[in-house]
Amino acid sequence: MNTILRSYQRWVPFFAVLIVICASAASDPPQMMTGHAGLMYIGTLDHKLLIIDQDKEEVVGEIPLTGIARATALSADQKQIYLITTTMNIEIVDLAARKVVGTIDLTESGTKARVVANARNWLSWGSNGRFSGLAVDPTGHYLYTTLRVVTKEVDQYRLDPPKFVAIDVQNKTIAKTFDFPKGFDQGFGFNASFKVSPDGNMLYVFDDDILVFDLSTFSLVDRIPLSKPPYPGASPYRLTVTDDPFDDKTTVTSVYTAVDPVVHKGTLGIASLNLMTREVKYTPVGPSLPMDGFQLSPDRKLGYSAMYAGAGGNRETQWWVWDIENHKVLRKEPFEALRSVRFRISSDGKKIFVYGAGSSLEIIDAETLKSRKMIFLNKDVTTNLVTPLVGGGA
Repeated sequence: MNTILRSYQRWVPFFAVLIVICASAASDPPQMMTGHAGLMYIGTLDHKLLIIDQDKEEVVGEIPLTGIARATALSADQKQIYLITTTMNIEIVDLAARKVVGTIDLTESGTKARVVANARNWLSWGSNGRFSGLAVDPTGHYLYTTLRVVTKEVDQYRLDPPKFVAIDVQNKTIAKTFDFPKGFDQGFGFNASFKVSPDGNMLYVFDDDILVFDLSTFSLVDRIPLSKPPYPGASPYRLTVTDDPFDDKTTVTSVYTAVDPVVHKGTLGIASLNLMTREVKYTPVGPSLPMDGFQLSPDRKLGYSAMYAGAGGNRETQWWVWDIENHKVLRKEPFEALRSVRFRISSDGKKIFVYGAGSSLEIIDAETLKSRKMIFLNKDVTTNLVTPLVGGGA
């Protein structure tokens, strides 16, 4: 622990940014699955989407893909997964049928389209980035993202300005295209992630501030300044969204850090944004340390984070278990981890699935925080682990 504290003192000047995760702050936990629950999905390098049974703790099937999946987004009803491949096509997977039921080709003859969806990974300081910037319409009609097109002409390649697009997933076409307003000539930038309001009318863009756009006209209608927290002495921070399947559609909850300007002490806390009222609340929790991810349990009572210190052979990693209601750390447990750590909580909240670089998937008991099984997937994983609440099939 002394090693971690020493590392904290070295790292704290750099941690004036938000360490983020999208989760739910709803007072009522989401409804759990009934029947055969607990199928998970993850893309691999050999053009497949693997199906993993959380109860059996093994791979129980696979879905062939045309391309290599790089990004995933669950449909609003969680019955389909939208996959962005390395060829920049979107493959639509029906989870009950266990097959690709449609492909959206974003390119035209002589052009090459690219979904601009790279965002800095604030969960792992110093990493190159992660795939985000893809928002799902709660009505199930559209996907929203930023698209850049390169056109091959006779003597040159022409890079067109980025466009914000609404992709019709039913007709499998680009339904709407908008130019970015003044001040956003390169799109929303490297750090942005998106979320659509529950009524499907507004787009929330999480960057240095939160920008609110009217999706019918793609005009900026509001700005929520997050670069200056409303409590004394705190440095700038960030909020962002990811793909928590237990997420309450009206609320975004994030872990944030801030550093005071006097003694430069890092503080970690929880911030939440109500997408309907646009009210932001902040609750400081305690001193901050470097973190590789933060996930809330399905009942939203506990949080799990992978805290680390050091580098190379001196790297130390701990599980931290958080009491969300009382804003305190309940338990700390050291564990051995790869340099790239990503994890997901099971649908029943009893297991933690750890993955990242390589082809292994480790299962951790959420109560004891001890490893219970290692699954080898044979090929490197290329996407996040998706754990839908419904629509997984039998």
